[in-house]
Amino acid sequence: MLISASKSQNGEYSWFFKPAGHEQPVCFGGDGLPGEYGALYLGDPDEKVVYLTFDAGYDNGNVARTVEILHENEVTGAFFILPEMARSHADVLLKMAEYGDLICNHSTTHRNMAKIADYETFAQELRGCEEALEKYTGLKMAEYFRPPEGAFSKKTLEFCRRAGYAPVFWSFAYADWDNAAQKDAEWAYNKILDNLHNGMVMLLHPTSATNAAILDRVIKAIKSQGYRFGTLDELAFYAKTGFSFASAQSGNALSRNPGRADCVALTFDDGPHPEYTPQILDILKKYGVKATFFVIGKNAEAHPELVERIIAEGHEIGNHTYSHPYLKNCGAEGYVKDAQKLQDLLTERFGVTPAFFRPPGGGYREDVARGIEGLGLKYVLWAWHTDARDWASPPAASVAKAVLSTVEGGDVVLLHDYVAGKSPTPEALERIIPELIARGYELVTLSGLFCG
Repeated sequence: MLISASKSQNGEYSWFFKPAGHEQPVCFGGDGLPGEYGALYLGDPDEKVVYLTFDAGYDNGNVARTVEILHENEVTGAFFILPEMARSHADVLLKMAEYGDLICNHSTTHRNMAKIADYETFAQELRGCEEALEKYTGLKMAEYFRPPEGAFSKKTLEFCRRAGYAPVFWSFAYADWDNAAQKDAEWAYNKILDNLHNGMVMLLHPTSATNAAILDRVIKAIKSQGYRFGTLDELAFYAKTGFSFASAQSGNALSRNPGRADCVALTFDDGPHPEYTPQILDILKKYGVKATFFVIGKNAEAHPELVERIIAEGHEIGNHTYSHPYLKNCGAEGYVKDAQKLQDLLTERFGVTPAFFRPPGGGYREDVARGIEGLGLKYVLWAWHTDARDWASPPAASVAKAVLSTVEGGDVVLLHDYVAGKSPTPEALERIIPELIARGYELVTLSGLFCG
């Protein structure tokens, strides 16, 4: 299944990849069909990043051990579960959630999903697992789905899209699933390291005694080679927008000011939001902190009273475009015009002229940067080592930990006052702000960080 393709007469496929050592492997024979439906299986070819994923149908003690190893190494993974995990090992799943791991869908019955031809049957396979997770833990399933054994069809991909799930495959795996035929630990360790590649989506079975024995060494070895560990939320964002840390860092954009090591700038994207922006403003006011809000034009028009409150309370307004387009999908001229539309709105309606621009998704391109600078705006991203990813609605503790364990003086910290789901940001701020103040940082606007 890992090396050669298979396709039946009725359009059923088995996922496969061709190993290429430290180069990215060719997945699914180079056929782009899965990617057209948002399937995830490889990240940025230019970035040293690894995505850890685990298929966990049950626990024999090694899953719980795996979760602790990840936590000890300050790494998170994505666990694709079956209902048995929720029924019999709810404590392990709750620990995953506490540590910031993603709990994802591996179906209800572990059947061959490629053979399902009607949507309702397919959807029930997803719902059964979702319902078991919520019943036994109270948790919500992350909307990522791995078809059992990598079996899928075009309908599988279509049904995933209809159900709001991203299919997840892999760019590395080895035969680790048979507990009665475990590989030698040194062989497995070398197998993984010999195939380490940029954008690697690693599939492991956490029930494996071999994996449990080597995982700590594997993680440390991967880090020692200059790789970092990413999340599926990040990988999905890359697939959707083309954004990657590697490409963005190469651009001439502001992300930190080491010369102001006594300061940290908190910034909030995508608002204003009628529920979360007021909560965030209340917290900032409570601690006497000023921040920068990168607003979207449509949201500013929908909630002008919140823009006015942001301004009245001494915070800074930044330009986040009028309609939130992703740079991947736009020409430079249209993109700059969208930013200009918001700039005009803010100046004419609210009497403020932003000095800073942040592109949705962190996209960077030289021609766009020149156009933005032509509007009198400074192009701003954020400190890459401090990425809370609060837009994906992880637990507030995970957001706080992501910031507090990585932040450095002079950093621009990215947060959001508008998210699609339930926002963890207000609760996280109640942990982040007092701790940063206790460490002696002054919390400032972007003007305070770069122009003060």
